[in-house]
Amino acid sequence: MKKIICMFITLSLLVCIVGCSQEEDSDNHVVQDYSEEYEASPYGSEEELDVLADLKILMSTEKDLDLKHLSFLIENNSDKEYRYSPDYFEIEAEQTGTWYQLKQLDDPSKDNEEDCIIKPDERLTLEIDVKSFYGELPAGHYRLIKQFAFFENERDWDYDIYNLSCEFTIR
Repeated sequence: MKKIICMFITLSLLVCIVGCSQEEDSDNHVVQDYSEEYEASPYGSEEELDVLADLKILMSTEKDLDLKHLSFLIENNSDKEYRYSPDYFEIEAEQTGTWYQLKQLDDPSKDNEEDCIIKPDERLTLEIDVKSFYGELPAGHYRLIKQFAFFENERDWDYDIYNLSCEFTIR
């Protein structure tokens, strides 16, 4: 009887230790069906993506993707200045031809940062820390969405917003 009680107590402690030692899952864990956990992307149906031919965002390298330091190139081949927030971005995951918005662990827009400007004929590198805002992303096909604003007249706050995207794959 004492052996059974000792074995039961040992087993209970083992279960507690294993349960407490496991890391808490991030919101963007491996999902079998994205449609059950995430909203479908409004981009492409409600809003247009990549409508500017003279402003582009590209992946600077696809070798050894490090989610703490994803690097993108922004190219402005126009004669206009565009403003953007360096830390605000969205990540979406693609599954069976549909894009889904992933949940942010931390909202980068809550920081009151100043806008950056990309000038005409300028090319900038943008480093993004996806891991801080989305956690570990499982293998899959993703896209970064970033907003840019063009101010017709800054005194009147007359501006247009454009959404640019860049796809990348995590293996």
